Amino acid sequence: MSLVAIAVTAAVAASLGYLASRRRESTREAPGPDETKALDDKKKPRALKAPAPADPLAGLAFALGDVVSAEGDERWLAGAIVAREQALAAVIFVAPEGLAHHAVALFPADARVALWLSPEAVDTPPEPPGTLEIRGMAMQRRSRLPVTFERLGQGAPTVGPSGILAMYEAGGREVAIVVTSEGKALAWAGRRLDEGEYDRMGRGDDEG
Repeated sequence: MSLVAIAVTAAVAASLGYLASRRRESTREAPGPDETKALDDKKKPRALKAPAPADPLAGLAFALGDVVSAEGDERWLAGAIVAREQALAAVIFVAPEGLAHHAVALFPADARVALWLSPEAVDTPPEPPGTLEIRGMAMQRRSRLPVTFERLGQGAPTVGPSGILAMYEAGGREVAIVVTSEGKALAWAGRRLDEGEYDRMGRGDDEG
């Protein structure tokens, strides 16, 4: 066979191979709509889940909804005023009884001590003074914090977004808390209770 014939034969074989390859490619099935969607979904970036908000009451002796007893009395902690400086400063749990808002207060610095409080009317300027007469006693201010406020749950009295939280003490275990915010003053007075002098009885909304 001459070189020309060999070259022609090789060219024809190459052409036939190329045509066969194109024919196979053209007969492949295009992906259906479901397959196309699945491919597109794989290419899409997955949305990141937002982290759950932190519970401001985590780690405290009480939680919203608890029933707490002390001194022959029971209180259902339906609401709370949360006071923050930068970190959590105090939580005033509120137990509404008729028109009164009794309270149980916790301070994270001494979280196992509870202040067992009842509402009091006080005459104080926006800046709580160093000495304040409450329940006929001259009480001395022991702390004063500029804080932000957040109301949780039900029944917590209205306060502004920020204000002053002051704590007062008299002799023995007598204590008081004064909150001033937007020209309004709230006050509670009562006794300091150590762990073992109060009882967390469970949640008020438990069935059974």
